[in-house]
Amino acid sequence: MSRNTILPDVGQRCVVIDDLRLRCFIGVHEFERKARQEVYITIHMFVTEPFAPKPGARLSDDIADFVSYSDIVDQLKARAASTRHVNLVETLAEEVAAMALADKRVASVVVDLRKTEIIPEAKGVGVIIHRHSGPLRVKGRTDDG
Repeated sequence: MSRNTILPDVGQRCVVIDDLRLRCFIGVHEFERKARQEVYITIHMFVTEPFAPKPGARLSDDIADFVSYSDIVDQLKARAASTRHVNLVETLAEEVAAMALADKRVASVVVDLRKTEIIPEAKGVGVIIHRHSGPLRVKGRTDDG
């Protein structure tokens, strides 16, 4: 799937899971309730750096100090293995965003979720969402709910 590169802001890093292919129960049609469908999930997790690395300083090489893509992949695989059905790609994308934002170090997340088998003429159809931790931010408005 072709996408534009998403760059983190200065002082951030972006942890990426690109085109994770899973089979889920998803869709509004009756035939979609009976068989799993392939979905591609791309996640960009933006993490604010806790400190600015000093030139020549040794950085931590301990996984506990970083957001782990492996933890999110394991959660997504477990979700796909479940028999729980959702109707909409939007619903599943929100679940994915919530998984990423559960790690308090993740400031925001972009989730691109596509069903690849439902429209034969298309590589995929789906949704892209961008979510922030904390209160909702909409064009200068803050909303806690």
